[in-house]
Amino acid sequence: MGVIQHRFKMKLIAGTAAMMWLPAAFAFTPFTVKEIRAQGLQRLEIGTVLTYLPLSVGDQVNEQTSRQAMRALYGSGLFEDVALERDGDTLVIKVKERPAISGFKIDGNDKIGGDDLKKSLTEAGLAEGELFKRDLLEQVGQELQRQYFANGYYDVEINTEVKPEPNNRVNLEIKVIEGKVTKIKDINLIGNKAFTKEELLEAFKLKRTNWVPFQKTDRYSKQQLVGDLESLTSYYQDRGYLKANIHSVQVQLSPDKKDIYITANVEEGQIYTIKEARFSGETVLQTDFLSRLLSTRSGDTFSRKLATESADRIEAALSDIGYAFAEVQPLPEVDEDKREVSLNYVVQPGKRTYVRRVNFTGHGDTHDDTLRREMRQLEAAPFSKSAVERSRVRLARLPFVEEAEVDTQPVAGTDDLVDINFKIKERAPGSVQFGVGFSGSAGFLITGSLTHTNFLGTGNRVSLELNRSQISRVANISWTDPYFTADGISQTASVFYRKSDSVIRFSSGFNSNIVGFNLTYGIPLSEYTSLRAGFGVEQTALEAFPGGTSDEVLQFMRDNGSRFNTYQLRTGIARDTRNKTFFATRGSLHQFFVDASVPGSDLNYFTATYRGEQYIGLPYKFVFTTTANIGVLDNYGGGKNEVPPFEYLFAGGARTVRGYDDGSLGPRDTPFNNPLGGRVRGTIQNELIVPLPVESDQKSTRLSVFYDAGQVYTSPNDVDLAEIRTSAGLAFQWFTPFLGLLQLSYAFPLNEEQTDDTRRFQITFGSGF
Repeated sequence: MGVIQHRFKMKLIAGTAAMMWLPAAFAFTPFTVKEIRAQGLQRLEIGTVLTYLPLSVGDQVNEQTSRQAMRALYGSGLFEDVALERDGDTLVIKVKERPAISGFKIDGNDKIGGDDLKKSLTEAGLAEGELFKRDLLEQVGQELQRQYFANGYYDVEINTEVKPEPNNRVNLEIKVIEGKVTKIKDINLIGNKAFTKEELLEAFKLKRTNWVPFQKTDRYSKQQLVGDLESLTSYYQDRGYLKANIHSVQVQLSPDKKDIYITANVEEGQIYTIKEARFSGETVLQTDFLSRLLSTRSGDTFSRKLATESADRIEAALSDIGYAFAEVQPLPEVDEDKREVSLNYVVQPGKRTYVRRVNFTGHGDTHDDTLRREMRQLEAAPFSKSAVERSRVRLARLPFVEEAEVDTQPVAGTDDLVDINFKIKERAPGSVQFGVGFSGSAGFLITGSLTHTNFLGTGNRVSLELNRSQISRVANISWTDPYFTADGISQTASVFYRKSDSVIRFSSGFNSNIVGFNLTYGIPLSEYTSLRAGFGVEQTALEAFPGGTSDEVLQFMRDNGSRFNTYQLRTGIARDTRNKTFFATRGSLHQFFVDASVPGSDLNYFTATYRGEQYIGLPYKFVFTTTANIGVLDNYGGGKNEVPPFEYLFAGGARTVRGYDDGSLGPRDTPFNNPLGGRVRGTIQNELIVPLPVESDQKSTRLSVFYDAGQVYTSPNDVDLAEIRTSAGLAFQWFTPFLGLLQLSYAFPLNEEQTDDTRRFQITFGSGF
C-alpha cells in the first residue's frame, strides 16, 4: 500500500499576520500529533521552541490550535518567520531566527548622548548579544529624532544601517548629522488689547533670538511652548480675565530650517470681579478664621492665582493641626450678566493624621540624637506641616549639613499614620584654615586654625587657632556644646593667648601679651531668638619701645600703666531666621552684643556691636544680600583714657571693605602714620548673587557682584560720612570638599585717598576633612 502524505503549510511574514490564520480556502484535515520536528534552528535548541509551543505529542492540530501555536511562537520574539507543516502525523515547525546583535554604535551625536542614552538603549534591547528587532531600531531612531527636535535641532538627519554578519548576526549603526540649532526668529501675539506684546512675552520662557551668546531660551521646544501658553493664559486670568484663552497657535519653520516663527491668537474676554467667598464641606476651622486666610475680598478683581493661594493657606492651616492630606478646591461660580464670580472653597480635611516614626538617612557618623534634638515634629504627635518644615530648616542650618530634604510617607495599611523621612547630605565637618604670607611690617606670616563642627558625631564644635609671625603669636582653643542642657542652652568655653608687637600687622611699636578665659551661654527665648550671657577674664601686659612707640600708646601707658586685669560681663541678644547657616538664600540674622568690664577691673570700658544680615530671594535664582556691622568702644566711670589701644576697632579687608588692605582704614598714629584703629566702626557689604550655569542650585558655589562701604573713626563725635570708603567688584565663594571655603574677590576702590593702602585681589582658603 502506498503511503499517503497529507501536507499543509502556513506562513506569516513580517509579524503583521501573527494574529491571523490562513484564509478559509486553505483547508486541511485535523490530525493527532505523534512527533514534533523543528527546521531552521541555528542558535536555539528544539527545547526552546517546545517551551513556547502550546502543542504536545498527542494533541490534535486543527485550525484553532494552529492559530494559537503561531501566536505563541511569534509572541516569543525569537523568530522573524514561522511556518507550520504536516508530514504524515509529524508536526514540522519551520522557523527563521532573529539575528543576534554583534555590535551597536551611534556616530555624530555630540549634543545628545552619553551614559544615559547608552543605558536607555540597553534597557530597550539594543545592545550586543540581544536579538535584533527592526521595528525597535526604527523606534529608537524616531525617539532620537524627537529628542533633537525637543532641543531645537530641526535640521537633524538620522540614518540607520543594518550590516549582516556570519552566524546569523548583524551589526547596527545609527549615523547622526546634527546640523545647526533652529532659533526662534519671532513670537507674535494677535488679539491682545489690554496688555502690550512686551508685557505678555515676559510670561514666556521661550525668547526671540538676540545678541546674547550661549543662551538657550531661543531654542524652540513644543513642550515649553505649551507651558508658556499656559503661563500666558494664567497672566490674563490672574488679572480678572476669567475667560481668556489661546484660540490657536501656528508654528512655522523656515525653508532652510534655521528659523521658527510662532504666532498665538488670544481671546481676552471681559474682566470679572469677586462677589463673595464662602466655604463648604467639612471646614473644621471657624469661618471667621478661614476668611482671614483669604487673599481676596469682595469687590476685588478676580485672580485665579490668589484663589489658589487662599486654598493653599487653608490646607496649610489644616495640616498644622493634624490633617496632613487636606484638600481645598476653589470652585468659581460665574454670573455672566454681572461679570461676577462667587468663590466656593470646598474643604475636604480627611482623617486626622499622626506621626508614627521620624527617620534619618545619609547622616554618616552623626549620632541619631544629634539630629533628633532639632526636631519640632515629634513622634506620636499630630502631624504639623509647619513643624516638619521647621525641622528640615533646623537640620539644614547645622554647620555640618549641606542639604536636608523631607518626605512624608503614609504608613501602609493605615489611613491616619505617616512616617517623616529626612534625607541628609553632609558637608565636611572639619576645616583647616592655613595661610602663608609676607609684609614689610610683620615679616613672614603663618596662620592656621583647625575647626570641627561635629566632633565625634555629637554636634559639638571644637576649634584650635595658631598664628605666628615675626611680630605676633596667637593661640586659641574653644569648645561649644549647642545642647549643654536638654532645653537647648548652649555653652562655649575658650582659652586664649596673644603675644603681639602691634595691634594689627602694621607695626605700632609696642608688645602686648594677653592671656584670657571666656565662658558664654546661649539661652533660647523662642524658636528664632536667643539671649547671650557670660563672663571673661583677661590679663594684659604692654611693653613700649623707646623711639619706636606711637604717641597714643605712650600716653595710654602713662595714664593707666602697663599691666591690667579685666573682668568682663558678656551679654547680648540674637534673632536668626536664615534658612541655612552657609549660603543662605532667605531670612535674616540680627545680633546685638555688649561686653563690659565690671568693678574690680583695672580698666573700665565696654564694646557694643551690632551685626545684621538680610537675604532676599529674587526671580531666576538671584539672591540679594546685605551685611551691616556697627561697633562702638568707649570708657565709663571716669579716667582720662581708659580704652586700651589693643581693643580698637579696624576696617578694611575681605570681611569689611574689600579693595582696601586688612585693617588699613581709619585714624593713623603719630608720628609713624600707621593704622591706629578707632572707637567707632561702621561697614556694609551689599551683594547680588548670580546663579552659575554649572550649578544652578548654588549649594556649594557663589558668584556675586558687590558694593562695600565703611570706615573707622576716633569717637562718635568724629563720624564724617564724607570719609566713608567704598568699593565694588566681583567675588567668588566655593565650599570645596578638600580645601574648605575658598573666597576670591577682585575689588575696585571707588574713592580711595592717596594715603589709603589698597589691595584689589584678595583670597582666603582652607581645607576640609
